[in-house]
Amino acid sequence: MIKARPHLLTLSLLAGTYILVQVIIVPSLTDLQEQFKTDYKTIQYTISGYLLGVAFVNFIAGPLSDRFGRRPTMFAFFSIFFASSLGCYISSDFNSFLFFRICQSSSAAGLVLSRAIIGDFSSKDETVKMLGLLSIAMGIAPSLAPLAGGIINDYFGSKGIFLFLTFLSLLLLALIMIDLKETHFNKSKDIFSQIKTYPNLITSLDFWLPTSTFALSFSIFGIFFIGGPYVAVKVFVLSPTIMGICLSFPALGYVLGNILVSKIANIVSTKNLMVLGSVILFFGPCISLLLSNFYFHPLSFFLPILIMTFGSGIIWPASNAEIVKAIPHLAGSASGLGSAVMTLMSSFAAFLTGIYIEYLNPIDFVCYFLILVGVLSFFSSLCTKLK
Repeated sequence: MIKARPHLLTLSLLAGTYILVQVIIVPSLTDLQEQFKTDYKTIQYTISGYLLGVAFVNFIAGPLSDRFGRRPTMFAFFSIFFASSLGCYISSDFNSFLFFRICQSSSAAGLVLSRAIIGDFSSKDETVKMLGLLSIAMGIAPSLAPLAGGIINDYFGSKGIFLFLTFLSLLLLALIMIDLKETHFNKSKDIFSQIKTYPNLITSLDFWLPTSTFALSFSIFGIFFIGGPYVAVKVFVLSPTIMGICLSFPALGYVLGNILVSKIANIVSTKNLMVLGSVILFFGPCISLLLSNFYFHPLSFFLPILIMTFGSGIIWPASNAEIVKAIPHLAGSASGLGSAVMTLMSSFAAFLTGIYIEYLNPIDFVCYFLILVGVLSFFSSLCTKLK
């Protein structure tokens, strides 16, 4: 049966939504803290809790799509995203707000299933290139999200962000109905038999090694999007709009890294790309730490983060190509489980950042934490054995 290819723009919008949802509220964290009369350790659950929800969605979205198909699974999860975005907007207390905020993690199915859809109809080499192009397109939204969040916060309040996301979810549901055709026709018999295949993935070095590199390199965003706003407000005393501009730097580096991969994917092995990305990732926070201690200015801290995320942008498509091709007939499960590991690690890193940043020098703590992640990512990429 011929598999109809959805437009890359459609996959990009669906894949990038969960990152946009994660990042767009970052400039509003301090305002949300005041609105719900809580502390920074508690308000950071809107990020770390959201990422825990993302991990759960990644865990189940792949098997569900392997059983019921990519299209109906995508529509179901984005229907939940619509309801939860509206719930965040109308919530009057923190507990209900946090519940709906965690439910917004249903948007993570967009990334899981977009990667699986690409794996359905492309070869390994084409998968690397398409994932790179997908990442370029999906990186545009989170690069603008912090600035957009800051502007919306300044003019309409922090709750205005969730009204915006409600309308966005309606547009995405319409896009799924119009453009997203089914690409998976060899469906599993039931979801439980598919979940039982997870041990096969976990014990596969072809799956686990690139997944560890992928997860480590992505945990930098959990650290930065909790630590960055705290540094911006408590150290540099920036407004939400200016903070949004500074928090946009990471996405730009990420996009540039993916552009590089799309150009050299056919001539450089995925392992070499992961090693290169890890080295670059390591040097970013080193430069930020050095500059921040010699020149007290927001750009001395925020701008070098672009270098770090440039490295992460190189790692992302290379490691994901290995993940979804580790066991081809389990591409959906591999995509979901790999993303679940990634978001669990990112959530844990965000949680640690939120807990300890108030008790230590914020800039030094964030930089040293990021440097540690860079070192671990480098060694895990060296250990990767490609088929």
